Amino acid sequence: MPTRLDSPSIDVALAVTDAELDAASRLVHECYRRRGYVKPTPDGRHANPYLAQPSTAVFVARVEGAVVATVSLIADSAHRLPCDALWGAELGELRADHRRLAEVSALAVSEAWRGAGLLVMRALVRAVGVYGREFAGFDTLCIAVHPRHASFYESLLAFRRFGAPRRYEAVNTHAEGLLLDLRQLDRPLDGAFAAEVFTSEARRQMRLALQHDLRRRRAAQRLQLLHSRTAVEAFGDRRMC
Repeated sequence: MPTRLDSPSIDVALAVTDAELDAASRLVHECYRRRGYVKPTPDGRHANPYLAQPSTAVFVARVEGAVVATVSLIADSAHRLPCDALWGAELGELRADHRRLAEVSALAVSEAWRGAGLLVMRALVRAVGVYGREFAGFDTLCIAVHPRHASFYESLLAFRRFGAPRRYEAVNTHAEGLLLDLRQLDRPLDGAFAAEVFTSEARRQMRLALQHDLRRRRAAQRLQLLHSRTAVEAFGDRRMC
């Protein structure tokens, strides 16, 4: 039975720990498997080389500490973006126009939280928009969505369609390509939903939360580097004995 709460306390953060990343991967796999997008994997995790790139940001929405939704933001690179497999020419034109691209990917909401899905989406979209615009320096986001979901992104989140619908073999379905110009966040947005997502105060609070998460991630990376160096030095000392 889907959870139905009038105003659940939803905490959105960058996934930093192995436990957070693992929970996000398992949730994506479960949601995609249930919809028939992917086949079950032996370990119950979603495998995607783009999501494993160091520049990819994974966001999680938590309620009382449990991960109930996730989405990832894949930075453009020499490997291009997953959407290039479908709309490479269109994205190439944007790159030629010096647009800084990223792709929204691996969106999943727990079945138990479908009843509060709009609240969860609002929180995730705010995190992606603020992180992309104010921390990563992106100005354009792309996303591939099921055709039946395209109107939601257009009417409520100010995305616009680009290219023609394509068969998306990676998730065994057809897809529509959508773009969001993040420069729109610098001025008032049309539509109550989008306007509420990106109010000045909401953006300020999300900016502070993400600054904390980025400090947390840098601390975790320094700790991993320290452990790696210690292991290498210990191995070297053993070889000298």
